[in-house]
Amino acid sequence: MPKAIVYSLGIAMVLYVLACLVLTGMQHYTEIDPESGFSSAFKSVGLDAVADIIAVGAIVGILTVMFTFMLGVTRVWFSMSRDGLLPHWFAKTHPTRHVPTRVTWIVGATSAAIAGLVPIGDVAELTNIGILLAFAVVCTAVIVLRYRRPDLPRTFRAPFMPVTPAIGVIASVWLITYLQAETWLRFVIWFLIGLVVYFGYSYRHSRLAQESQESP
Repeated sequence: MPKAIVYSLGIAMVLYVLACLVLTGMQHYTEIDPESGFSSAFKSVGLDAVADIIAVGAIVGILTVMFTFMLGVTRVWFSMSRDGLLPHWFAKTHPTRHVPTRVTWIVGATSAAIAGLVPIGDVAELTNIGILLAFAVVCTAVIVLRYRRPDLPRTFRAPFMPVTPAIGVIASVWLITYLQAETWLRFVIWFLIGLVVYFGYSYRHSRLAQESQESP
């Protein structure tokens, strides 16, 4: 699995770089439309039919990515509820399909509302700051656990410890500094809400906390 993730990221990076080279070769970077870069670039050279195909493909691609993320969010939400980090009501599954329908409906309705009411640029920046900080936390956790809990079983190796995760932290924080101040403010508010939920509910109701109380 780790090799598959690294290989897929490498292939995606190469394809993105090649696509950007083609794009900047077709149109000057100051004239690229940020909302539909490739489609507008092909239209600028007279290939309207190709531009329409690319636009349709972009919409389909965005939908598939959105559904993939929504699937991941619902499963994480379900797992957190099952482990006591959130109310167990969210962990209820469908009696026939055995899927977390409650959180699926909530995530779907919320995503639709955000897509219809919030500008796409603001949504993209909030997504970026959340994912980048998650990367930074994961990289930091790799370093901390390696030295504080060296006895934990590990199914894969992290090469060049602690240089590789440290580079991940620095790169993520560096990219975050380019985000707007409004994005930081919104994230801080959301982060504070998360802390209230954690210390108000999860800290006492988690399965790990209950096991610690039951152990002698």
